Amino acid sequence: MDLRFWKRWPIVTVAVTIGLSIAITGVMFYVHSQKVMQQQLRSRLESIAAVAALGIDGDALDAIHTRADMSKPGYRELAGKLDKLRSIASIHFAYILRRTDKSDILQFVADADSLKNPAELDRNRSGIVDADEEASYPGDNYEIHEMPALSEAFLHPSSDPTVTYDQWGALYSGYAPIHRRSTGAVNAVLGIDMRANEFIQASTTIFSPLDLIGVILAGLVFSVLIIVLWEYRQISILHKLNAERSSLLKLTFHQLGEPLTIMKWSLETLRDETHDERLRKIVDDHVVCMDEGLGRLNTIIDTLQMAEKVDLNTLQYIAVPTSLKTLIQNAIGEWESSLAKREQTVEFTMEHDITLSFDHTLIRLVLRQLLENAIEYSPARTNIVLNVLPRKQDVLITVEDHGFGIPKADIDHLFEKYRRASNAGKHKPDGNGLGLYIANGIIQKAGGKIWVESIEGSGTKVGFTLPI
Repeated sequence: MDLRFWKRWPIVTVAVTIGLSIAITGVMFYVHSQKVMQQQLRSRLESIAAVAALGIDGDALDAIHTRADMSKPGYRELAGKLDKLRSIASIHFAYILRRTDKSDILQFVADADSLKNPAELDRNRSGIVDADEEASYPGDNYEIHEMPALSEAFLHPSSDPTVTYDQWGALYSGYAPIHRRSTGAVNAVLGIDMRANEFIQASTTIFSPLDLIGVILAGLVFSVLIIVLWEYRQISILHKLNAERSSLLKLTFHQLGEPLTIMKWSLETLRDETHDERLRKIVDDHVVCMDEGLGRLNTIIDTLQMAEKVDLNTLQYIAVPTSLKTLIQNAIGEWESSLAKREQTVEFTMEHDITLSFDHTLIRLVLRQLLENAIEYSPARTNIVLNVLPRKQDVLITVEDHGFGIPKADIDHLFEKYRRASNAGKHKPDGNGLGLYIANGIIQKAGGKIWVESIEGSGTKVGFTLPI
């Protein structure tokens, strides 16, 4: 037996080596996949919260402070909106919090469960409303000690980095700021919670240490099969998260599209049917204002749809030979009225025209966004410089302003979804933090790069490349 064993030692050595290699790889893969899954979950929660927060007017929250305010129609409408959020898979709680005089204590404004009776709250049908089934009411305090994500949520969408535990159980939570529509200032925070039990169980049992031991004992074929199944499961989970987020946005687009069409049709009818000259002037003035509002809503919807295409990598990039100089001149021409109104000028520098193959619609969208930022975030009577520099393998295009600049700490996050500079709200309250995110997605699709250089108080320079 010993002789036969020693004759087989190369095979045994290879088998043991493969088993150990697979075990070590499996452990590393397990740890990495946990991080990926958690990041995807946090991104999903932040996206849902950010989109939902756009539909809530922070000014309306000023009328809600105590339980007595729950009888107001405005509160019932608000609670109804929060309750509808739970139609999204795995979202169990939705609520709104505002700041108090104490930095570690927030106060509930509204809760999705607050209008439900005890029988509706008793989800496990035990006859008793348990702690994790209780609702919160206006004026109730909530301690946020060791919960920095809730404090950050007053600045930008955020989520808890790990599972949090409170009287409502083990949760993954996402938050987004709610802005006053009158001033753009943040008035409160929208929070949504997902029960973490299923996620914790799946992430700790799909590829457990016992599975690793089984991998070593079963051999190479079984180990490869486990890895393939694990990869398939992970991809399925990620696809499910993206599908749920996409479904939420599609629902939003559908729900907003029809009312906008109805309002546009009604405005045109009102304008056409008004024959009294004095009344017609009043109607026309109001129609112009409403047209502007509807246009802004359409812009928000278009921006969200474009961001969703970037997110899902479904952006169609059709490159055709195009005159770069003509494209830039047309893009500048779109802003002539805004430039004249602010007494600003654009200094366009390009030695000679260049014909490149790129998607002129999408690249024009990038230029439009960069010019809009330069105009909006620069004082009146300032100069904006747009420069084109041909290089060996690409063309460098830069847009530089002498405006308010961006804090250094914000620059690395400007291309993230729903992220704006911390000082942006002072100069443009109604921004959504998607412009540079979309621009980055388009330039990556074109095979180029985009970056930002800025000094707060001195100006900002944004550059991107297009390959030749």
